Amino acid sequence: MNRPVLIASAHVDESTYKPVSEILERNNYPVVEYQTDKVLSGEDEYIVDLTSDGELTMSYNGTSITPEDLSAAWYRKVGSFDLPYEEPKIAKRLYVNNEVRTLHGMTWSLYPEDIWLSSPNNLARADHKLGQMLVAREVGFSIPRTVISSDWDTIGEKLLSDEGARMVIKMLRGVISEHDQLKAVYTHITDRSAMEGLSSYTFPFPGTYQPYVPKSREWRVTAAGDNVFPAAIYTDESAKDDWRRHQTTAAVQFKKEVLPDGIAERCMLYLGKMSLRFGAFDFIETPDGDIVFLECNPNGQYGWLEEELGFPISESIAAELMKIAQARQHI
Repeated sequence: MNRPVLIASAHVDESTYKPVSEILERNNYPVVEYQTDKVLSGEDEYIVDLTSDGELTMSYNGTSITPEDLSAAWYRKVGSFDLPYEEPKIAKRLYVNNEVRTLHGMTWSLYPEDIWLSSPNNLARADHKLGQMLVAREVGFSIPRTVISSDWDTIGEKLLSDEGARMVIKMLRGVISEHDQLKAVYTHITDRSAMEGLSSYTFPFPGTYQPYVPKSREWRVTAAGDNVFPAAIYTDESAKDDWRRHQTTAAVQFKKEVLPDGIAERCMLYLGKMSLRFGAFDFIETPDGDIVFLECNPNGQYGWLEEELGFPISESIAAELMKIAQARQHI
């Protein structure tokens, strides 16, 4: 019998990881689906026990998840969960999330790097946007100028000095609290006059600012293991700010198309430098055909691409986990 594969996540993301779990089970790899939200509710049991003699045991619902008892592991959005009870205060929800993140940063770091599809340490490093830009440029991608400043005049001078120039405003995390609810904050397009209006009542820092890049189409490129799955994204004028805002409307269309030469290879180079086995890349293709790197989410969503375009991304992730398990079978 093969040693179990750990999928560390939360029940709210089950629709994403469950297909991978089912593929592994069909291939005789038992799966332990660690679900943070069920641990918080008391529905599931999670125990870490470090004795005074230095002996470590970790278990989940009675199954050992101590590192040497596992064959491979996938850290899949462990912090993405809702509290298991009605909690109206956003501060408390954020507090619990932060405590859980700290706990997992401590416990999962005890696992060897080679057990993970992408290790928590590498995921955290790869999530930093400025670092992403530098690595993307290093492997040959075009990147937009990016400005972070505490002064509106500096931002305007660097990005809006040309007549008619526009820029985009991005939050660093992209989540805010409004009326005690968490909301995603999407990319916002602005120009000189709009920026002057903003400067009268808000501060520019923290935030990232980039020139607006004209779009003929965009790309969502999902790389898993040795496979690359490119989806071209076509938007009408109402969805040129951020296709995610309009994803479920007729303003956005996803199509299975062939990437321009060299892009897939650079994606794989990027993942290699970041020590990742999975990444969800976002690009803009300009009217001149230039491919501009925006970001790579090291743990991005992909389920809708499987449904709409038939990409076998789950199969690719499962295959990579089995490859890890086979490489570690004598450990």
